Amino acid sequence: MAEIIPFRSIHCNTELVPLEKMIAPPYDVLSDTDRKQLQERNPYNIVRLILSEERPDDTPGSDKYSRAAEFLEQALTSGSYIQDDVPSVYEYVQQFPHPLNQHQTVERTTLLTALTLEPYSKGVVLPHEETLSKAKADRLNLMRATGANPEPIYGLYEDAENYVVNLLRTSRGSSKPILDAEYTGPGALHPEKHTVYQHSDPEVISKIKAFFEPLRIWIADGHHRYETALNYQREQREVLGNDIPVKPFDSILIGLSAFEDTGIVVLPTHRLVNEIDTELLLSLEDRLSPYFDIAAIPASEAANWIAQQSHGVKRFVVGLKDRTLALTLKGSSIPKDVECGEHCEAWRALDVSILQVLVLDMGLGIRWNDLASTNAIAYTRDASEALAKAASGECQVACLLQDPSVTDLLDVAVAGDKMPQKSTFFYPKLYSGLVIRSLK
Repeated sequence: MAEIIPFRSIHCNTELVPLEKMIAPPYDVLSDTDRKQLQERNPYNIVRLILSEERPDDTPGSDKYSRAAEFLEQALTSGSYIQDDVPSVYEYVQQFPHPLNQHQTVERTTLLTALTLEPYSKGVVLPHEETLSKAKADRLNLMRATGANPEPIYGLYEDAENYVVNLLRTSRGSSKPILDAEYTGPGALHPEKHTVYQHSDPEVISKIKAFFEPLRIWIADGHHRYETALNYQREQREVLGNDIPVKPFDSILIGLSAFEDTGIVVLPTHRLVNEIDTELLLSLEDRLSPYFDIAAIPASEAANWIAQQSHGVKRFVVGLKDRTLALTLKGSSIPKDVECGEHCEAWRALDVSILQVLVLDMGLGIRWNDLASTNAIAYTRDASEALAKAASGECQVACLLQDPSVTDLLDVAVAGDKMPQKSTFFYPKLYSGLVIRSLK
């Protein structure tokens, strides 16, 4: 059963510092340029905690992780960040222009809370994506140094009646938010509004806890951080023993949205491919033709062509320096005679799986089970950028996908399977710097 736990949030003291200068997208979507821009906004911008700068003279104990810990301590000492007095849950409302139609304003509501950690084997918290060990080691070092959940992971739950959001809205009534900012900068395609309300009423919290008790939680973003939290919990229990009372490290900071929330936007992540043998590129159409209907189209028409989504029709675009190919799958999933490991039918029907197995592997020679370790593939969410890089020769091949569905995630996770890495991109991300959770 999913157990919700209220906590005392650490957040910006907006009487001293401007919130819009303090927050940032999560660490894993920030480039080095983004990090530098955010650092320059304010000495206490959250990027100094979630993505502290590496230096050539770093040594164990005096490195980016120790600097992150020092940052948090100094932020609290200076009063730039403060901690709430009473355990609470938090209602986080994001308003933003739709990334594919900036004239459409979208609103998404997320419950920020602590969630008891459960191993995946219990079926309470369900992953949908594979993880990499290097990223988990980095986040584990940060947790060890700071003793905190510096930013929330993102999870989804089922709520067809919109019970949680209605309860939160009714509870807050006309009360003012504790945090409110309009953000522009790295990670935001257009200005975004971020608003947080505090809910400390024991009756409201009790109702929320009771609602979530029988539910499962699907991890949408933050698989590495969830598995890191499990590893940190295991470390602490090995030292302190398993017979001690529940501790803060037995749970994790998470943002929870309902699958049914109309503000959930999922974008595709396109592939940029290099290190392909020239002979494979020349014979690409022959290698793909057993699985796809193929047509050559102008690159300028690719975005419109792939956006024409029809139920059951799987479309892809492959951009090369000298041509752009429109691919339509013959069928609705990877053919049964194609070897791709032990995966469920929902996995074989995913656009990203089809691309991975039939295009990248069968077409371009990059084994589907080697993708986690190869340097031949980069990623972008900008279809125009992908095609431009292929046309200029900056990459050899650009592979465009259609928009994924949030039900894809649900179907694969329920079947006990995991989607390939970089399958989904939830937009916008839950921002860092709004709430931090101490594990001390």
